[in-house]
Amino acid sequence: MAVVYILGGKPETGAVMIIACSVLDFLDGAAARILKAYSGIGKQLDSLADLISFGLAPAAIVFYYFSNALQHSNHESNYFVLSGLAFLITAFSALRLAKYNLGEDDKDYFIGLPTPANALLIASIPLTLALADSGTISYKVLNSFSFSVWPNLLLIAILSFLLIAPIKMFSLKVRSFAFKENRIRIVFLAGCIILLITFGWTAMPMFMVFYILLSLLWPVILPMNSEGRQEAGRKI
Repeated sequence: MAVVYILGGKPETGAVMIIACSVLDFLDGAAARILKAYSGIGKQLDSLADLISFGLAPAAIVFYYFSNALQHSNHESNYFVLSGLAFLITAFSALRLAKYNLGEDDKDYFIGLPTPANALLIASIPLTLALADSGTISYKVLNSFSFSVWPNLLLIAILSFLLIAPIKMFSLKVRSFAFKENRIRIVFLAGCIILLITFGWTAMPMFMVFYILLSLLWPVILPMNSEGRQEAGRKI
C-alpha cells in the first residue's frame, strides 16, 4: 500500500506507513521474545515483510524523487536506466536481511545498517518536506532531491554500502537497566532530544544520521575513555 501511495505522488503518506511498519515490527519482535514464540518459517516470513516494508517502500521514495530530478536534468534520455538505480536499495536490503538470518548480528549490535533505520532515514525526507518551512536549511537541502540527480545517486551509493558494510551499529533494544550497558542508547536519546528542541520536526533526518555517526564513533571514544581511566589508576 505504501508503494502505491508513493508512486501515486504522495510520498509523505507512504512515509507514514513505513513508520507504522517499523512500530509494528518492533512490537512483533517484542511479543515474540516475551511469548518465546520462535519458528523457522516465522523468521523467514518476518524477513520477507521487512524486505517489502524497509527495502521496497523506501526505494520507491528514492525512485519518486530521482525520477523528478531526472525530468529536470539533462539525463532524461537515460530516465529508465538511471531511475532504476533507486532499487539497488531493495537489493542491498535483501542482502542485509540474508546476513541477519545467517546469525551474523549480536544481541547488542548489528553488522551493517539495519533495514528499519535505513527505511526511517529515507522516510524522513518526504515528511520533513511536508512539515518544514520552505525557508529552513533542512527543507532546502532535502528539496534538492527533487531537482538534482547527484544527491540521489550519492544517497543510493552511501546507503547501499552501509547496509552490507562490516560496521557495528548499536541496537536500540534495552535488555537491562544498567547504566553501563545503555550508555550509548542514553547518549543517542539525549542527542535526539537536543536536535528536536533545536530544529523541531526538521530534525527527523538528523536522528538517523546521528545514529550512524554515533555507531561509527563510539568504538573510538570508548577505548580512549578506558585508556584514560587505566592511566589515571596507574598514577594514583
